[in-house]
Amino acid sequence: MVKTEIWKKLFHLTDIIRELHDRRSRERQPLNSTLAELKVMGCVLFKKEGCSVKEIAERLGITCGAVSQVVERLVQKGPLIRVPDPDDRRSVRITLSREGLERHERLNTSFETLLQEMLQGVPPEKVKIFEEVLDHLIAAKEKISY
Repeated sequence: MVKTEIWKKLFHLTDIIRELHDRRSRERQPLNSTLAELKVMGCVLFKKEGCSVKEIAERLGITCGAVSQVVERLVQKGPLIRVPDPDDRRSVRITLSREGLERHERLNTSFETLLQEMLQGVPPEKVKIFEEVLDHLIAAKEKISY
C-alpha cells in the first residue's frame, strides 16, 4: 500500500519551491503573468510549430474563447506571437516570441539552480530514483485519464 500522505508532501514541496523562487525573483524583473497565462505559455513551449487555440483549449480543458482572450493579452505583452499555419491559410499557430523564449530560459535556469541547491547532499543514485518515480507518475496519467 502506498502511503497516502505523499500527495500532501508533493503539494507542500510545490509551495516551497514557489516561495523560494518568488523570494529570489524579487531582485529581478517580475514576470507579471497570471496562472492562466503561464499555463497557455506552457502549452506552446515545447511545440516548435506552435499550437492552435483549439489545441490549447483542449489541453487546458477551457473554452476557445477563454484561450483567445489569454492569447490576446500575451501577444500584447510580448511573450507570444501568432504565425500563419503553413498547412491552412485561414488559421494561425500560437508560439513563443523571442521574448517568451528568453523568459523561459530565465525561469528554467532559476528553477534548475534552486533544485540543485535543494538536492545538495542527496546521493546521485537517490536523485535518479526520484526522477524515475516522477517520470512514472507523469506517464501514469495516460493510464488513468478518462
